[in-house]
Amino acid sequence: MNQLARFGIVLGTICLAATLVLAFTYEMTKPKIEEAMRAEEREALRTIMPEADSFDPKSLDGFEYFDAVKSSSVIGYCLKVTGSGYGGYMRMIVGVDKSGIIKGVRVLEHQETPGLGSKVTEVHPGESEPYFLRQFKGRRAEGLVVKRDIDIITGATISSKAVTDAINDSVSSFLTKMKGNG
Repeated sequence: MNQLARFGIVLGTICLAATLVLAFTYEMTKPKIEEAMRAEEREALRTIMPEADSFDPKSLDGFEYFDAVKSSSVIGYCLKVTGSGYGGYMRMIVGVDKSGIIKGVRVLEHQETPGLGSKVTEVHPGESEPYFLRQFKGRRAEGLVVKRDIDIITGATISSKAVTDAINDSVSSFLTKMKGNG
């Protein structure tokens, strides 16, 4: 057997072993990662709509959301929203009351550039929530415009617009479907 074939067999064996180790690690950590994501989601729900007693998961025409329930009455909705930023997708939860006023926004996951686009989730010292996301509170979910209604983050215009557009598009569509359903 020539030396090139031996190198090929050794390299193939190393690649197979690495693949098996990665697959095993993935399968072992997958449940823990999923539970951590669910815990983060539960915490975001409690933060966005603290007045709710419980959150009932639902879906409607491709939208995943939670009914925010207080004393057996639905007081609002927490909608799972995905936007496309500069660095990739952004997973968020947006809480709105029944009239469409935003109660809060939390970014659960993003792939934005550290130090620029990631500033959408940056909390300033002495504050409890990100400045950028706090701007959405108390505003009607439909028709928000960057620079007019929402201040952009310097150096992160695309990320700022991505969050705003995702909230506008998703919440507007969701509320229209809810009105048509109810």
